[in-house]
Amino acid sequence: MNFQAAILVTLVGIVASAPISDKLDILNKGTIEQAHSLINKILEDVPKAHAAWINNKGLTLGDNTIRLQLNYLKSVIPSAPVLQNISNISSMETCLADMVKGLQLHLNLLNEIIKKLAQTDQVNVLKNEIQELRSLIKKLQKQAGFDPSNHAKDEQSQTLVHDLHKHLTTEFMIQVAAHLTLQQLQDFSCDVLRSFLSIRRMTSNMSMAENPKTVQLCINAAGL
Repeated sequence: MNFQAAILVTLVGIVASAPISDKLDILNKGTIEQAHSLINKILEDVPKAHAAWINNKGLTLGDNTIRLQLNYLKSVIPSAPVLQNISNISSMETCLADMVKGLQLHLNLLNEIIKKLAQTDQVNVLKNEIQELRSLIKKLQKQAGFDPSNHAKDEQSQTLVHDLHKHLTTEFMIQVAAHLTLQQLQDFSCDVLRSFLSIRRMTSNMSMAENPKTVQLCINAAGL
């Protein structure tokens, strides 16, 4: 199932919950709620950071035409992990680990780009939210008894982030790198939201109320 289909399936509540309730019930519901709230804040703040950073009017979040035009430059930005659908304990462990990796990846990318662009309040807020969400997910890993060391570090992505500065040689490339990073962060955040909706659904006594604004952001980001 691709991302576009997965986000819609999850948002309308069609996917049946998997038999991992015992593990999920170990998790602190307050931590889940905090993480869920924070991913909604990140989705709301990505466009604000984009507006603060990007002055090229041709670079628009969620524009599929722009995605196609810049496809040849995507190799400049390391890809985010693809989050598994949570169906059992193993997939839940992998999904949480990949969330941590993906959030750290985007934090590293933003830190590299900040060296070339002004450090705005909007970007700083976004960075702090990413760091806080990463910490909350690591707390969920600990609550579930998952060992993060079981998942190897993504050495290739770390190398690509380190080498990003080699491509940031013109104003256009700096703007493109910032745009692609924020676009990918938005897409990845929608995937994280989908996963937290699944966790909430499968956790006892948790409501499924969702922020319609961020739901719409994800639908728009997917080009649907």
